[in-house]
Amino acid sequence: MRRILDLRITHWGWKLVYVVAAYLLPIPAPAATAIGMSDAWFMTVSTVWTIVAVLYGARIFRGRGEPIAPPRPWWQMTARRTLSRNLGVLFAVVTVSSLLGLVFELSGPTAPRTALVVSVFSLVEFGVLAFLYLNSAARLPRRGAQPTEPTFTPKRLPIS
Repeated sequence: MRRILDLRITHWGWKLVYVVAAYLLPIPAPAATAIGMSDAWFMTVSTVWTIVAVLYGARIFRGRGEPIAPPRPWWQMTARRTLSRNLGVLFAVVTVSSLLGLVFELSGPTAPRTALVVSVFSLVEFGVLAFLYLNSAARLPRRGAQPTEPTFTPKRLPIS
């Protein structure tokens, strides 16, 4: 178990492979229906899988200039504040979108039970991810201000 937690991914290509694998690995919906899994059970498994995959990815991914060996604090999702903020805002927008979809389904004619289950679980999943990334952005330190003057001074060429 310790070897799994000590894994670190630093190259963007391997990060992409991890994200694609985490997306493709859960049970596909048609297979879940074929084995008789209920909608609520399938959405529970899918939501938990997604949150666990994102949390594990946040533990093992390392950003440029970030120390590789020490573990990240429990709240840190990315190496940079800006990336955490952008992902948090993205997930917040998707959360609001899920909430609006749920409101429209509840206010309209009788919605199928499956649509309500999917909307509720999407709302929970994206809300948790938005909170995690925005919390990370709020707690990460700001990078130092960029110098206003250039730090490199070119040599003057002698005039003949």
